[in-house]
Amino acid sequence: MCDKLNLQVRGIHGEHTESDGGVYDISNKARLGLSEYQAVKQMYDGVKELIAAEEKL
Repeated sequence: MCDKLNLQVRGIHGEHTESDGGVYDISNKARLGLSEYQAVKQMYDGVKELIAAEEKL
């Protein structure tokens, strides 16, 4: 799901680490070539969709 949203998920201690207590680090996959607005909008829209999916569980 995160690939579709262009988001990258990591554990709280960085890449290739596990979640601690269900806490994850979520960031944009794309960091270059986007305006600040595009980066924030992409992150906002992606996290909003993740929250909606989690609420359906």
